[in-house]
Amino acid sequence: MGMLAPGGVLAVQMPHNHAAPSHALMGVAAAAGPWRDRAVPADRKDPIADPAFYYDVLAPLSARLEIWETEYLQVLDGDNPVVEYTRSTGLRPITDALEGDDLDGFMAEYRRLIAEAYPPRADGKTLFPFRRLFIVAVAPA
Repeated sequence: MGMLAPGGVLAVQMPHNHAAPSHALMGVAAAAGPWRDRAVPADRKDPIADPAFYYDVLAPLSARLEIWETEYLQVLDGDNPVVEYTRSTGLRPITDALEGDDLDGFMAEYRRLIAEAYPPRADGKTLFPFRRLFIVAVAPA
């Protein structure tokens, strides 16, 4: 497999949550105000390909290939915790592109949208399903 030694293993895990409301609503909020000219280009659409893409790339190079997805349920605490969860990851390209009133306006809109999409449960916890893609490829011996 390219750079792998014979029989070597490539193991990868990637977030694959970009179609979820937590990430899709980033684009909605990015386009919702006067910040759109800077925010929309910073919104990364689907940075992770579908599993079939990785299969097509790796299968011809692999003696064994396993690809699967798992959805974890994060149980989060706090006020609108999905915003805080995404702020240091998926939101970063957009928030790095904005400042001042534009950043404040974008964040207010994103917070509003996320609060609707991920309301707290009766016990105050917020459930946040998070999908991950896993790949294990073994090079031919």
